[in-house]
Amino acid sequence: MTTTATPQPTPASQSYLTGLLGVRIFLAFASGYFISYALRSVNAALAPLLASDLTLSHSALGWFSSAYFLAFGAMQIPVGIWLDRYGARRTESALLLVAALGSLLIAFGQELWMLFLGRILIGIGVSPCLMAAYSYFRRCYRPEQQASLVMCMLVAGTAGALMAAQPALLLAQALGWRQVFSLATLLLLLSAGLVFFLTGDYDRQSNLQTATERQATSFVSLCLHPTMLRAIPPCILIIGGFVALQTLWVGPWLTQALELTAEQASQILLYLNATILASYLVMGLLSPWLVKKGTSLARQSSLALLWLTLCFTAVPLWQTGLAWLLWPLLALAVPAMFLLQTQTALEFPSQIAGRVLTTLNLMIFAGTFVVQWGLGLIADGFTASGYDRTKALTYALLCLAALQWCSLLWFWIKAPHGSVRT
Repeated sequence: MTTTATPQPTPASQSYLTGLLGVRIFLAFASGYFISYALRSVNAALAPLLASDLTLSHSALGWFSSAYFLAFGAMQIPVGIWLDRYGARRTESALLLVAALGSLLIAFGQELWMLFLGRILIGIGVSPCLMAAYSYFRRCYRPEQQASLVMCMLVAGTAGALMAAQPALLLAQALGWRQVFSLATLLLLLSAGLVFFLTGDYDRQSNLQTATERQATSFVSLCLHPTMLRAIPPCILIIGGFVALQTLWVGPWLTQALELTAEQASQILLYLNATILASYLVMGLLSPWLVKKGTSLARQSSLALLWLTLCFTAVPLWQTGLAWLLWPLLALAVPAMFLLQTQTALEFPSQIAGRVLTTLNLMIFAGTFVVQWGLGLIADGFTASGYDRTKALTYALLCLAALQWCSLLWFWIKAPHGSVRT
């Protein structure tokens, strides 16, 4: 990356991106988020194969999967800086090459440390895929297009999660799980090329912040803001908890607690992600209508957090044949859950909305890492105390539910007085 190139004009000095050019750029960014979300989710479907082939314990499996989120979260702050300095095209295409290297390591690595390193490199490489698109859209597309662009990106990501469920398992069973990552390597290289060659530097900014402005909007200053302090616990424990379960622990839960086969578990993952996909499409139409009817974004996100916490509490308590229905049911609230990020960003000036979103994204993925690895550690602790693997995982999920209720109560107690902007 260099800073010598003269940036192309931004929409501040020309018309917004429209027509085929706008569609082409959107599709290039969507390709990156598609493969990013697929790689984020694929371990949930492949968990039985990985655990068997590599002889992984609960905690080792949790670490292997959560290494992605640790690396992803750690990259959020530098990614925000690079997006402002170098633009989305250069930042994302360069980092996708790092992700391709990581996927290649997993495909061909024979040592466990090589697989862990590969997972970390994937997390680093795909870390800008959603925020790069968001920042590009905000600067280069019309304001009235923002909601539909965001929802379409989430649809692309969920489509990646769908491909990472049963289709990925079928491919792994036919060719081996390493071949899944060989294919992912090729897709990452293709996406890097699409982003680099089919988008432009329309989002490059020439204005620089003063030292005072940088200090006022630093990471620490944002985290200590009352609005952020209110949103961070549910971001970590409820949103991060959902991502941790969706991308790893739902698979072992279905096969161990509900005694389903790997094929049946992958089908339920398919139902879960299909429900999320449909919910994004419905919520894209329903949310603006609800706002017009007086249900603010803040209330929509609060109700979604409540629904998810109720479902997460029911998961370890209901272990009969139809208990798998809880996963598609909780998926109904996922789009409204993510409105917490949007609503929080609206409480800050638009000039720093990108940094607010990046900071919340960091908290979500830090939470995902902590929950994924932490659940494995807690489950192994119960196993060491003499409990079988199913009960150990049950008690670990109950511990998570208790923490989620605490974060939700904090979110309600710290609610601001008066109306909230929508």
